[in-house]
Amino acid sequence: MAPLLQLSGLQKRFGEVRIADGLDLELEQGAAVGIVGPNGAGKTSLFGLISGDLRPDGGDVRLDGRAVNRLDAASRCRLGLGRTYQVPRPFEGLTVFENVLLAAQQGAGTRGRESHAVALSSLDRTRLSPDANRPAGSLGLLARKRLELARALATRPRLLLLDEVAGGLTDPEVRELVEIVRAANAEGMTVLWIEHVVRALVATVSRLVCLAGGTFVADGPPQEVLESDAVRAIYLGSTVAVAT
Repeated sequence: MAPLLQLSGLQKRFGEVRIADGLDLELEQGAAVGIVGPNGAGKTSLFGLISGDLRPDGGDVRLDGRAVNRLDAASRCRLGLGRTYQVPRPFEGLTVFENVLLAAQQGAGTRGRESHAVALSSLDRTRLSPDANRPAGSLGLLARKRLELARALATRPRLLLLDEVAGGLTDPEVRELVEIVRAANAEGMTVLWIEHVVRALVATVSRLVCLAGGTFVADGPPQEVLESDAVRAIYLGSTVAVAT
């Protein structure tokens, strides 16, 4: 059986900066994998290459063994690839429910009662049901992060790309977010998570990769990766806090 996600020799550069220099990565169905790396390493750009927001200069992105390089982001979403963005992008003039309903309709291709059921389920999973009728523009940071996640879940992804969803949250809020992501993964959803809040990753993923200089410099169990010489060197010899 082919991996759910497979990157083969992925290449991308912006001018003289290489953000992907022949990247190889495989994710099996149901995996939970974290990505760390210094600022400017190209982690978000990597998500763009996977999701279809960016086109690679070379190499392949495959979903279930199918090359999707020529497919746009909407087509990849219909194949089961959902993502969040570092800065939440709700339709501020719509309600929370309408935002999630739109994701269910346009992302998952649902209609009628099915759309409503998917939207309500996504709100329940992200604990946003009490805010369903609030304008999205009135939400605070945690609720906006939850809405970003709810909209991604409403597209019914098999592979969920999370981009810095814990950034700016308090410790209790991070713990709540971790619970939501772990529950989705426990249901069989594959998770690939970029995060600077390392404790959130350690509490959620079973594998960690470090991206720097356009290559993966470490790949393995989270604690081993964080303690590796290569990763310590990237973070200037500092100790990465992983306490939960």
